Amino acid sequence: MRLIATLAAFLALGATAAEASTVFDLTGNGKWDSSYSFNEDNIGLTVSAGENYGNSVYSGYDYLYQQNHHGLGVYSLFNGSDKELDGSYASEVMTFLFDTAVQLVSITFSKVDSSDDFDFYFDSGSGLSKISSDVDIPNSGQYVFSSLWSGTSFAFGADASDDSFTIKKIEVAQVSAVPLPIALPLYGSGLAVLGFLGWRRRKAIGNSDTFA
Repeated sequence: MRLIATLAAFLALGATAAEASTVFDLTGNGKWDSSYSFNEDNIGLTVSAGENYGNSVYSGYDYLYQQNHHGLGVYSLFNGSDKELDGSYASEVMTFLFDTAVQLVSITFSKVDSSDDFDFYFDSGSGLSKISSDVDIPNSGQYVFSSLWSGTSFAFGADASDDSFTIKKIEVAQVSAVPLPIALPLYGSGLAVLGFLGWRRRKAIGNSDTFA
């Protein structure tokens, strides 16, 4: 097991590495706007609003609403009186576009109750697509990602009438490329070993996957 862990860490370092995390505070008194821009630790972030149709995100007559203590909510054409991200009349979505590759660390919601869930969208290169639906929001409001989601574009949405919340903070770590070590043959051997071990494990228990 120690060999497996060592090889896994070695291979991960050979591709990318996450630096110290950066927290974007989305609170303020900006009220209504089509988008909001933030910059922390030389990482640029643009937040905008949209709606979900199928598994994709579309922008239309949607605006953000910024609040001092609760962060950002969404106004949609079909639910203009609400200042939260919800799924009452339209499946509202909030998109996060970074100017450099980042790894998601955590996201903090506000105005949360026990019935609130969120949908997660990720852009792997061909636009935002829904990865998971109805992810439970902890009572604390902070959701910590356990899987490695790295990229420049993410989104969070609501798809039911009992989902209603705002987004207060998002925490990310900038991703930087790490040169491959000189011991390239060992790197190749590590890939082969991990591939074989993964094949044996899948053969024994079948494939499994969990979100975040």
